[in-house]
Amino acid sequence: MVPVILLATLFVVQFGLAYYARSVLAGATQDGAAAGARRDASPGEGSALADDLIDQSASALLDSHTTQASTDGQTVTVTAEGKVVSLLPFIGSITVRASASATVEQFDPQGAP
Repeated sequence: MVPVILLATLFVVQFGLAYYARSVLAGATQDGAAAGARRDASPGEGSALADDLIDQSASALLDSHTTQASTDGQTVTVTAEGKVVSLLPFIGSITVRASASATVEQFDPQGAP
C-alpha cells in the first residue's frame, strides 16, 4: 500500500512541476513579446529576454528549452518550449509550450490625417 501512495504522490508532484513550468514559460513569453513589440525593438530582443527569464526562473526545473520570435510587421509573437525534469524515469519527460503576442508600437502624431 505504501508504494502505491508514494507513487501517486510523485505523480502529483511531477504534474505540479509541469504546471509551474508552463506558468514560467507563459510569463517569459508575455514579457518577451512586449519587449519585442516596443518601438525600434526587434523580435530577437524579445526572444532573448524570454530566454534569459526562463534561464533565471526555471533552469533547475527544465532539462532544456527553446525560444523563438516572429513578426508579421504588426504583431510580434514569442514562443517557448521546454522539457520538464522527470521525477519518475518510466514516464519520460513532459514537454510544455507557451506563446504570447503583442502589437508593435507605432507613433501616430496628433492631428495626422
